[in-house]
Amino acid sequence: MIKFFRRIRKSLLSENKFSKYLLYAIGEIVLVVIGILIALQIDSWNQDKKDRKLEKQYYCRLLEDVKQDYSNYEYSLELLNIRINANNTMIQTLLDDTLPLDSITPNLLKSVKFSNRNYRATTDALEDIKSSGNLNILTDLSIKNKLASYYESMARTSSIIETNGKAITDKRFFEKKDMVSSGWIKIAEELNGIDNTKVDLDVLNSKVNFTAEIREIMLNDAIFYLGINARNKQILKSAENEILSIKSLLEKKCQDQ
Repeated sequence: MIKFFRRIRKSLLSENKFSKYLLYAIGEIVLVVIGILIALQIDSWNQDKKDRKLEKQYYCRLLEDVKQDYSNYEYSLELLNIRINANNTMIQTLLDDTLPLDSITPNLLKSVKFSNRNYRATTDALEDIKSSGNLNILTDLSIKNKLASYYESMARTSSIIETNGKAITDKRFFEKKDMVSSGWIKIAEELNGIDNTKVDLDVLNSKVNFTAEIREIMLNDAIFYLGINARNKQILKSAENEILSIKSLLEKKCQDQ
């Protein structure tokens, strides 16, 4: 093709047909420009095809993170229900003045079990998208806005649950004045935390003095824990619809692309 154009140029120049040569040169430039534009368009199409493929991958990865969020939600809700049930049992047990400390301790640890476990959104895919500078590849502005709202809402939920959980653990482990007489010896024993070769358990148990005052303190504590856990359950349940909503949207995007 190049040789063909060269022959035409030589022919026109040898015949001193400058005007025709000029028109030919302009035509050749136009053809080159058109060729460049076509190449750029093809390159743009190919890049767009790659971007759309990557966009689908991102939607599918975001979907996997949200699925993990829902799995974490179910587990966190299960733990809250365990603590709430244990607290209710503790309250009823403590109301009966005739029941000994040993009847209370089985529910004592359950009442605060994993209270400091936080509930956070999974952001692996989102962080990868941000760090790679590919946030613009997500072309659906509605989805992007809903994702931003989702992660902001989850962060607020996490912050409240974390603060409430800290209030429980601080009260149970840092504000407790009498660990001996409020059942923690029995808990340590059940968890195999007491080494009988080093600790005289009989002497230690003789230090227990489960008074009416301690029972009253534990009753107030149990009600406090119950209120906090019930509030955390309410907050956590409010996140369920948001998780399911964004999950449904991402499932559609993951399939449609």
